[in-house]
Amino acid sequence: MPTTLAVPTDNCPLTNRGPSTSEIWQPTAGTSWQIVLQSAITTSSSTADVSVYDIDLFDNTKATINALHSQDRKVICYFSAGTYEDWRDDAADFQERDLGSPLDEWEGERWVDLSSERIRAIMTARLDLAVEKGCDGVDPDNVDAYDNEQGGIGMTEENTIDFVNWLADEAHNRGLAIGLKNAGAVISSVIGNMQWSVNEECADYNECDVYRVFLDEDKPVFHIEYPKGEEVNDKVDVGEAERKAVCEGYDEAARFSTLIKNMDLDVWWQDC
Repeated sequence: MPTTLAVPTDNCPLTNRGPSTSEIWQPTAGTSWQIVLQSAITTSSSTADVSVYDIDLFDNTKATINALHSQDRKVICYFSAGTYEDWRDDAADFQERDLGSPLDEWEGERWVDLSSERIRAIMTARLDLAVEKGCDGVDPDNVDAYDNEQGGIGMTEENTIDFVNWLADEAHNRGLAIGLKNAGAVISSVIGNMQWSVNEECADYNECDVYRVFLDEDKPVFHIEYPKGEEVNDKVDVGEAERKAVCEGYDEAARFSTLIKNMDLDVWWQDC
């Protein structure tokens, strides 16, 4: 069993340092970060010298989040807002009529109907859990079914815009910051409600310019690229040519908060 993150002792009592309901946390462009979603954060997996950790909402405890706060780090809590995952604690709350097609290569996961009141009730309960655990903000994933041929639930850009803005209002009402995950096509309709962008592989897809508007508003683009070579299996630094393409190969590179990560988003990382 992994050791848990060191938690302050009675001489340094735990405090909930999450956001207040009167002020939403707004990081600035270029803020350093780490993302670990494969498993709960432990003492050995929380050693990155960064300002922000993006971690799984369900897998991590309030004590873990308090411990990260005691190290002067902000905590973003990840959950999937646009899919059903059959292993989650609240999986039984989903109803079949709200579920679409399975996601390719992600066993046990299916798209959901973002306009469903039942789905929205589940997501507000997740926001309540984020508040209970002391998260500073949330990273709601998979809101871009409109751009996926396997969506199978009839989602459109308009569905996503309505859902993302609704979710942002619910988050802000609870004192939580929130970011947009990918979904570049809807940025102009939601950016006013977003505190950051989390983007996967814009360098690989030649679309990093789409996310420049976040930088223009001094909001971070938390950017992930996944290595293409065998080195990903060995968890060693990528080659210089690939690093340059990821870290220097587009106009926005100098201001992005870029990480090179394995697809399973474990503790391994390489920054620029």
